[in-house]
Amino acid sequence: MTIKTGLYQHYKGPYYHVMEVAQHSETEEQLVVYRALYGDKGVWVRPLSMFTETVERDGVVKPRFAYIDPQTEVLELAILDVISGQEHQFELAFQEAKSIISTIKGYISHDLQRCIENSNRYVLLVKWQTLEDHTIGFRESAEYQQWKKLLHHFYQPFPVVEHFTGL
Repeated sequence: MTIKTGLYQHYKGPYYHVMEVAQHSETEEQLVVYRALYGDKGVWVRPLSMFTETVERDGVVKPRFAYIDPQTEVLELAILDVISGQEHQFELAFQEAKSIISTIKGYISHDLQRCIENSNRYVLLVKWQTLEDHTIGFRESAEYQQWKKLLHHFYQPFPVVEHFTGL
């Protein structure tokens, strides 16, 4: 049996990146090598037979790990221009805000990077399962109100947010 590499969601919710299927040197058992996309982003192995099995939860049978087609995932991109002199406070506030966004249904991962040429500019990349997970699920949630309160006062001008999908 073989499986696709790429993004998978565990039946309990967290996301993982399957890197490859390896073979145990002694038993020749096939092992899935995968990385958590949360927390310390640790690398794990699990027997392929266990990785691909189904589980029953709340009376529903579902795969232990479900493959997420990369053509359906959505990348949110925002260029964040922070008011000059407030970069440190923004970064501290973002540390709190990232724990908010990571709990939202459909959230996969995020990355915040600071610009080298313009030290008060950042790029925020957030991966979502679907566009609606961001535009409706997050933006219409109580959690988004907390996000806004923590971060929106740092931006000048307010960022334009765009969404992208794989080809």
